[in-house]
Amino acid sequence: MLQQAYEEDCLSRTQCHKWYQRLKSGRNSIEEDPKCGRPSTSMDDDHVDKVLAVIRQNRHMTVREVAEEVGICKLSCHLIFSDKLKMPRVAAKFVPRLLTNELLILEILTKHEAAVVPQPLCSPDLAPVDLFCSRS
Repeated sequence: MLQQAYEEDCLSRTQCHKWYQRLKSGRNSIEEDPKCGRPSTSMDDDHVDKVLAVIRQNRHMTVREVAEEVGICKLSCHLIFSDKLKMPRVAAKFVPRLLTNELLILEILTKHEAAVVPQPLCSPDLAPVDLFCSRS
Protein backbone atom coordinates (compact mmCIF):
# COMPACT_ATOMS: atom_id res chain seq x y z
CA MET A 1 0.00 0.00 0.00
CA LEU A 2 2.83 2.43 0.84
CA GLN A 3 4.65 1.59 -2.40
CA GLN A 4 1.53 2.41 -4.38
CA ALA A 5 1.25 5.77 -2.66
CA TYR A 6 4.94 6.76 -2.62
CA GLU A 7 6.23 4.66 -5.57
CA GLU A 8 10.07 4.76 -5.62
CA ASP A 9 10.34 6.99 -2.54
CA CYS A 10 9.31 4.09 -0.31
CA LEU A 11 11.37 1.17 1.03
CA SER A 12 10.52 -2.28 -0.22
CA ARG A 13 9.01 -4.87 2.09
CA THR A 14 12.36 -6.67 2.36
CA GLN A 15 14.22 -3.48 3.28
CA CYS A 16 11.57 -2.66 5.91
CA HIS A 17 12.10 -6.08 7.51
CA LYS A 18 15.88 -5.68 7.47
CA TRP A 19 15.71 -2.26 9.13
CA TYR A 20 13.18 -3.56 11.68
CA GLN A 21 15.59 -6.35 12.63
CA ARG A 22 18.53 -3.94 12.85
CA LEU A 23 16.65 -1.49 15.09
CA LYS A 24 15.23 -4.33 17.17
CA SER A 25 18.74 -5.70 17.79
CA GLY A 26 19.81 -2.43 19.41
CA ARG A 27 20.97 -0.19 16.58
CA ASN A 28 20.22 3.47 17.40
CA SER A 29 21.20 5.21 14.17
CA ILE A 30 20.10 4.93 10.56
CA GLU A 31 23.43 6.37 9.34
CA GLU A 32 25.77 4.11 7.38
CA ASP A 33 28.43 2.19 9.26
CA PRO A 34 32.00 3.40 8.76
CA LYS A 35 33.80 1.52 5.99
CA CYS A 36 36.72 -0.68 6.91
CA GLY A 37 40.10 -0.21 5.29
CA ARG A 38 42.11 2.83 4.35
CA PRO A 39 40.59 5.74 2.47
CA SER A 40 41.67 6.19 -1.14
CA THR A 41 44.57 8.61 -1.45
CA SER A 42 45.35 8.24 -5.16
CA MET A 43 42.49 10.52 -6.29
CA ASP A 44 43.43 13.55 -4.18
CA ASP A 45 44.26 16.97 -5.63
CA ASP A 46 48.01 16.40 -5.34
CA HIS A 47 47.89 13.35 -7.64
CA VAL A 48 45.52 15.11 -10.05
CA ASP A 49 48.00 17.99 -10.35
CA LYS A 50 50.89 15.54 -10.92
CA VAL A 51 48.97 13.69 -13.65
CA LEU A 52 48.06 16.98 -15.34
CA ALA A 53 51.69 18.15 -15.25
CA VAL A 54 52.96 14.86 -16.72
CA ILE A 55 50.42 14.81 -19.54
CA ARG A 56 51.10 18.47 -20.41
CA GLN A 57 54.76 17.59 -20.91
CA ASN A 58 53.97 14.73 -23.31
CA ARG A 59 50.42 14.18 -24.58
CA HIS A 60 51.40 10.94 -26.35
CA MET A 61 51.95 8.96 -23.15
CA THR A 62 49.72 6.01 -22.36
CA VAL A 63 47.70 5.71 -19.18
CA ARG A 64 50.10 3.04 -17.93
CA GLU A 65 53.14 5.28 -18.48
CA VAL A 66 51.51 8.21 -16.69
CA ALA A 67 50.46 5.96 -13.79
CA GLU A 68 53.99 4.59 -13.42
CA GLU A 69 55.53 8.06 -13.48
CA VAL A 70 53.10 9.46 -10.89
CA GLY A 71 53.19 6.30 -8.76
CA ILE A 72 49.51 5.32 -8.75
CA CYS A 73 47.61 2.38 -10.20
CA LYS A 74 46.39 2.40 -13.79
CA LEU A 75 42.70 2.41 -12.82
CA SER A 76 43.12 5.47 -10.58
CA CYS A 77 45.01 7.25 -13.35
CA HIS A 78 42.24 6.44 -15.83
CA LEU A 79 39.60 7.73 -13.38
CA ILE A 80 41.57 10.95 -12.90
CA PHE A 81 41.65 11.48 -16.67
CA SER A 82 37.99 10.72 -17.26
CA ASP A 83 36.28 12.02 -14.08
CA LYS A 84 38.49 14.73 -12.62
CA LEU A 85 40.16 16.19 -15.74
CA LYS A 86 37.38 15.40 -18.25
CA MET A 87 40.00 14.25 -20.76
CA PRO A 88 38.97 11.24 -22.83
CA ARG A 89 41.55 9.51 -24.97
CA VAL A 90 41.11 10.49 -28.63
CA ALA A 91 43.50 9.70 -31.50
CA ALA A 92 46.45 8.77 -29.25
CA LYS A 93 46.25 12.09 -27.39
CA PHE A 94 44.47 13.24 -24.29
CA VAL A 95 42.29 16.15 -25.31
CA PRO A 96 39.61 18.09 -23.49
CA ARG A 97 36.05 17.78 -24.77
CA LEU A 98 36.25 20.74 -27.12
CA LEU A 99 35.70 18.94 -30.41
CA THR A 100 32.65 20.06 -32.32
CA ASN A 101 30.56 17.82 -34.54
CA GLU A 102 32.15 19.31 -37.66
CA LEU A 103 35.65 18.49 -36.42
CA LEU A 104 34.62 14.96 -35.51
CA ILE A 105 33.11 14.39 -38.95
CA LEU A 106 36.23 15.81 -40.61
CA GLU A 107 38.42 13.53 -38.46
CA ILE A 108 36.38 10.46 -39.44
CA LEU A 109 36.48 11.37 -43.12
CA THR A 110 40.24 11.88 -43.12
CA LYS A 111 40.75 8.67 -41.12
CA HIS A 112 38.92 6.68 -43.79
CA GLU A 113 40.68 8.61 -46.58
CA ALA A 114 37.45 10.03 -47.96
CA ALA A 115 37.66 13.02 -50.26
CA VAL A 116 36.78 16.27 -48.51
CA VAL A 117 35.66 18.94 -50.95
CA PRO A 118 35.72 22.48 -49.51
CA GLN A 119 32.51 24.37 -50.12
CA PRO A 120 32.40 28.12 -50.84
CA LEU A 121 30.59 30.33 -48.37
CA CYS A 122 28.12 31.44 -51.00
CA SER A 123 27.61 29.16 -53.98
CA PRO A 124 26.44 30.87 -57.21
CA ASP A 125 24.29 27.83 -57.99
CA LEU A 126 22.32 28.04 -54.78
CA ALA A 127 22.00 31.75 -54.13
CA PRO A 128 22.82 33.88 -57.21
CA VAL A 129 21.25 37.00 -55.71
CA ASP A 130 23.46 36.96 -52.60
CA LEU A 131 26.70 36.29 -54.49
CA PHE A 132 27.71 39.94 -54.69
CA CYS A 133 27.25 40.36 -50.90
CA SER A 134 30.06 37.96 -49.94
CA ARG A 135 32.67 39.60 -52.20
CA SER A 136 34.20 42.81 -51.00
